[in-house]
Amino acid sequence: SQALIVPFDPSAPSQAVAGVLPLQLWSLTPSGDKAPKAGATATFYNTPAGKTTTISSVGDGFAAKASEVKRELVRKSVGAAVKELKAFEGVKDVVVDASLDPHAAAVAAHLALYKFTLKTNVPSPFDPRNAEPAGDKIVFAPVEKSAEWDRGVVYAQSQNLARTLAEYPANMITPTAFTERVRKEFEGIANVEIVVRDEAWAAEKGMNVFLSVTHGTSEPAKFLEIIYKGAADKTAAPLAFVGKGITFDSGGISLKPGAGMKLMRGDMGGAAAVVSAALAIAKLQLPINLVVTTPLTENMPGPSATKPGDM
Repeated sequence: SQALIVPFDPSAPSQAVAGVLPLQLWSLTPSGDKAPKAGATATFYNTPAGKTTTISSVGDGFAAKASEVKRELVRKSVGAAVKELKAFEGVKDVVVDASLDPHAAAVAAHLALYKFTLKTNVPSPFDPRNAEPAGDKIVFAPVEKSAEWDRGVVYAQSQNLARTLAEYPANMITPTAFTERVRKEFEGIANVEIVVRDEAWAAEKGMNVFLSVTHGTSEPAKFLEIIYKGAADKTAAPLAFVGKGITFDSGGISLKPGAGMKLMRGDMGGAAAVVSAALAIAKLQLPINLVVTTPLTENMPGPSATKPGDM
């Protein structure tokens, strides 16, 4: 149930993890004279005793590359190792050698682990009816704890939230369900206020174009605001994020082609992105003020739907 992930530079091998010599292990695998490419992996059992170890190359000449290139190579290396380990039943606790870049290693591990499913043969951790969220299939920890690893985990978790919101079918992420999920995600985070407006408020504000999109659906529209005040001066002008939140876009009267119609559940991807970015900012308590606004509705055909030329 325990495993190790060790990214390694074939041109500058090190022994960051006791009992694991990556270059020596790699020499035991069928390989040519060239250094392994970034993301090339090999898994060894009972190495060290009682553990499974996956080594993954960051490519030749790693040390000489620019910092952002190195960061991406670490992501590629760790991500490839996680994808390999996911295939093994019973692997639960994975320790990652994050010494090359703790932030990149944490982001890669948690992004690579993510797999959205609503299949019912095994209860899905994404099922919104779950009373409690299911834990991750694999739990990661760095060889050495660091603040940068922890920041990377927040980055990845927030990105995975955006992926989840955009993947849900439209009956599971209605405007109402979206706002309820956002409230839950931000529970207990300091300096955050969540405000959910209704159609009557939008009408008072003269948001007639927004309201026209709602005419063809029976789902009530919402206007979500997330207000985060993390700056020392709470009155300072905030950064503003605006995200499109059409939780299903059929095209209305101008009906979209049937092919690919189900992908229109992702038309709230903008809202998912800005909400998730705000979650990371708030969790990290970054010293800024931020306001996020997302108009949320379905765009459906119906007897009251806005017709071409009405506007």
